[in-house]
Amino acid sequence: MVNRITKGVILASGSGTRARPASYYIPKPMLPLGEIPMTKRIVYQMIKAGIKDILIVSRNDKEGLPSFKLLIDYFSKDNVANNLSEYKKEIENGEIKISLDYQPVNRKTGKPLGTARGLKVAYDNGFVNGDSCAVMFSDVIQQNVKGGKSLLEQMLSKYEGETLVSMKRNNVKRITEKSAAYCNNIEGNFYKLDKVLEKPPLEYVNKNPTDLSVAGGVYLIDEKGADKIGKVKKGAGGEYHITDIINMESKSGNVYGYLIDHDEFKSYDVGEFDVLIKENLEDEYKKGFFNYVKNSKPAVQTIFVGGVAMYGNKEDLSELLSFISK
Repeated sequence: MVNRITKGVILASGSGTRARPASYYIPKPMLPLGEIPMTKRIVYQMIKAGIKDILIVSRNDKEGLPSFKLLIDYFSKDNVANNLSEYKKEIENGEIKISLDYQPVNRKTGKPLGTARGLKVAYDNGFVNGDSCAVMFSDVIQQNVKGGKSLLEQMLSKYEGETLVSMKRNNVKRITEKSAAYCNNIEGNFYKLDKVLEKPPLEYVNKNPTDLSVAGGVYLIDEKGADKIGKVKKGAGGEYHITDIINMESKSGNVYGYLIDHDEFKSYDVGEFDVLIKENLEDEYKKGFFNYVKNSKPAVQTIFVGGVAMYGNKEDLSELLSFISK
């Protein structure tokens, strides 16, 4: 019997250092794809997949608040219904619930403590209470280029009560930057995971080759996650990683991977400034992005115009300058 997942957690507290200079003014989770902030796109994916009780884990610390206030205000109780206008009625009558909570940061560095600590907030405040939950990152989204079901919908339809995570094929360099997944193929794009390592050293990957990473931004965590979340130790980069929960579960039970079909899905990631610009210059998103830039504050306009000048072409820049001057 399939265990229905009704709760979703969006991890939206990343500093966005690779997205600078844009993330000086706009928190990484609110950077746009087209005219729409990425976190809003993730919320909409969850709602369309039937998940209507959603917790967004953000930041409200001294260092993060100046930019993260934009996200906090956008999804506040006073504003969320208007900002998610397609679902205004359902939010106002309580059929859809969008709530906020905040991830603690390292007291010395002022930086977030990692994805596992962000997820721990959902357990500590009782949002996830003995339940399975869907977890997504706020800076990456998989778009179905064939117009079919979202990756989240596909994975939910396959979920049978044991942790299921999205995976991608990556080269060695990307695996050392992301994670290394060691697993056995069951059937089609389904795998059973034996081990997952966050940001493994190059020497390790060379000796233990794999071309698979736990990546893509969709995690369906079973109820055993509650037992593992508090046991995660500080790992790569001095942070606590959600992949370590997956690794612990893979050693003590059944954990599965769902390999993303690159012919069906295209990944969009606003975490790097050059990638953010290039993605927003695609035909599907360009008009919306230009409109977003036009309605932005002067400092933000300057940053995005400069980005288009660096990572676009002369035609893109001329078109943008003409658009915002009207």
